[in-house]
Amino acid sequence: MLNAVQRVGVILLALLLALLSAPPVGAIEPPSIDPAALPPDQTGPDSPTEQRRVCSAPTVLPNSNFADKPWPNDYLQLAEAQKFATGAGVTVAVIDTGVNGSPRVPAEPGGDFVDQAGNGMSDCDSHGTLTASIIAGRGSPTDGFIGVAPDARILSLRQTSEAFQPVGARQDPNDPNTTQTAGSLRSLARAVVHAANLGAQVINISEAACYKITRPIDETGLGAAVNYAVNVKNAVVVVAAGNTGQDCSQNPPPDPAVPTDPRGWQQVQTVVSPAWYSPLVLTVGSINDNGQPSNFSMSGPWVGAAAPGANITALGYDGQPVNALQGQDGPIPIGGTSFSAAYVSGLAALLKQRFPELTPAQIMNRITATARHPGGGVDNYVGAGVIDPVAALTWEVPEGPTAIPYRVKQLPPPVHVPPPDRGPITWVVVIGAGLTLVLGIAALTRRALRRR
Repeated sequence: MLNAVQRVGVILLALLLALLSAPPVGAIEPPSIDPAALPPDQTGPDSPTEQRRVCSAPTVLPNSNFADKPWPNDYLQLAEAQKFATGAGVTVAVIDTGVNGSPRVPAEPGGDFVDQAGNGMSDCDSHGTLTASIIAGRGSPTDGFIGVAPDARILSLRQTSEAFQPVGARQDPNDPNTTQTAGSLRSLARAVVHAANLGAQVINISEAACYKITRPIDETGLGAAVNYAVNVKNAVVVVAAGNTGQDCSQNPPPDPAVPTDPRGWQQVQTVVSPAWYSPLVLTVGSINDNGQPSNFSMSGPWVGAAAPGANITALGYDGQPVNALQGQDGPIPIGGTSFSAAYVSGLAALLKQRFPELTPAQIMNRITATARHPGGGVDNYVGAGVIDPVAALTWEVPEGPTAIPYRVKQLPPPVHVPPPDRGPITWVVVIGAGLTLVLGIAALTRRALRRR
């Protein structure tokens, strides 16, 4: 049996090892999942909302010519890829601002999380319509546009809108960026569950919420929802990496002096959600038409692949090509990682048609394994590289694991302390050891704080 001194020594040693093996102060780790936190399958906003802004519509830049194919179509060789699959029989859920359907974007209602009376088929921001058209827009003899998977079925779930606000929310006309709008990570979690239960085989989330690691938020419901969609309902979840600006400050690159952390988790300053739920999700960064990462594309150890996201052409409310949004000083080109994610969701739909037996893990593996890898094989801007649809559809690729592992959120186990020795010197030893413990922890704390 251990005596009192030995017991205290064991405890001190355990504490020392725990402190010395811990990551630097302020560092984060990949998120853990609590499957028990799964939110209900329930549509509707978190609280009553009202429309406070007029709806906006996309537009066209001067001197635009839509007779030719958009640059991403040529860059990704979509015409060649569509010889092998067109997305027929595959359902893609677009969780976004809604979709205004048209003959070229024949979306179906999937639910509304902004307006209690809505069904998801109203888009006041244009974002969801543009995204859906890239995924599955139909072609036309009058222009060169066609979506990645033109025969896929689109389910529209309106989950966010800058035109709507919770009733009674503060509005600042001088700083719209601080104005609370409809949509939250809670409603996003419910939307993911709902899309999965509707049978979506691919779920596109062209949204991103950013927060500092020093100000974490509770998003356990979203993690549980993503895990449910992927590992229970067999859906591929594709998400945007996010754009810099406002709350999204760019993350620093990995530290080459820390070879044990090649993706730079210890360097992360800004968490992007749901992007950081990789590998449960496939997170997509943006490239320009020169093949280089877009300067607005958020980096992070969770980025899995990249696709075109700058100077984008898509279909507007009437099904006609557009390439700009209305800005304060005139039209601005359409761009963002939202649209990069749409290209990858379209590819996932092609793969789901061509290889229906593959699991979400295997489809994502095929996308990343056939991507055009960057010089180092992988980096935090483009992940495994820019997608190559033809290669993904035709190359022989090891299928890989059928399931995607994840970190389970658990409570730390209780510390076992042996029963006390009732000998006469026990309390003297414990008091002395306790003082040593306090001084030791204080010294270690000072050391750790200096590492910040």
